[in-house]
Amino acid sequence: MIKKFKNILLFILVSNCLTCFGQQPESNAIKELAERIVPQWSGRIIFEKVASEKDRFELESRDGKLIVYGNNNNSMATGLNYYLKNYCHTSVSWYKDDPIELPQQMPVLPVRIKQEARCQNRFFLNYCTFGYSMPWWKWKDWERLIDWMALNGVNMPLAISGQEAVWYKVWRQLGLSDFQIRSYFTGPAYLPWHRMANIDSWGGPLPKDWINGQVVLQKKILKRERELNMKPVLPAFAGHVPASLKSVFPAAKITSLGSWAGFPEEYQSYFL
Repeated sequence: MIKKFKNILLFILVSNCLTCFGQQPESNAIKELAERIVPQWSGRIIFEKVASEKDRFELESRDGKLIVYGNNNNSMATGLNYYLKNYCHTSVSWYKDDPIELPQQMPVLPVRIKQEARCQNRFFLNYCTFGYSMPWWKWKDWERLIDWMALNGVNMPLAISGQEAVWYKVWRQLGLSDFQIRSYFTGPAYLPWHRMANIDSWGGPLPKDWINGQVVLQKKILKRERELNMKPVLPAFAGHVPASLKSVFPAAKITSLGSWAGFPEEYQSYFL
C-alpha cells in the first residue's frame, strides 16, 4: 500500500512539474541584456559566439566598438561585466533601482582580453533568500537579478518560486481539499522554513491568487535563466507532506518531525 502510494505521488508530481515549468528553447538574449544594462552603448557592442569546451570570453576594441566573444550567452555576459568593472570602473547592482553610472566616452581596450572560467558549475541563492523581500518581487525585480547573475557568471541558480502550485495540484489529486492544502502552507514570507520542513501553517492559509501569480512569475524566471545559459535548480520531493494526508492514506507512515525553534505543536511538519 505504501509503495503504491509513493509511486502515485511521484507520477503526479512529475506530471505537474512538466505542466507548470516545461523547458523553453534558448534564444540569443545577450543583446537584450546589453540594451537593459548599457542602453547608450548597446549599438556599439558586438557579441560573437565561439566554440569552446570550457566557459570563456574574449574582449577587444575594433573600429570604435567593443567585440565580446564567448562560447555562450552566459560567458559573453561575464565578459561584458569584466569590461564594465575593469575599464569603465562601474558596478552593476542586483537591485533594479540602483543606477548604472558610465563614463562619457566608451573606453578602448589597449589589448585583447582572454579569460576562462575556473569552475564549470557556479551555484547561487539558498532557501532563506526567498523569504526576505523576494515574496513580493515583480518581474522587473527578477529581471535585474537574473541579469546580475549572468554578468557575474552564475549558471546554476536555485529556482524554487511557484513550487506551491505543483504541490497544490498533487495534494488535490490525492484527495485533499483546497482549505486543507492552503492551510498546510505558511504565509508567503515564511515559505523558506516551510519548504525546509521546519514549520507548517504559520501565517497561512496561503492565498490562491498568490500561488497562481508565482506560477506566471516562475515561467518568466526559468525562460530568462535558460536563455542566458543557466541551468535552474528546481525543488524535488524530500518527504514533506501535509499531516491531513493521513486521513486519505491511513496506512501511510507519516511522522511528525517534532518541535522547531519553539513553535507550538500545531505548526510541526510531517514526513513520509
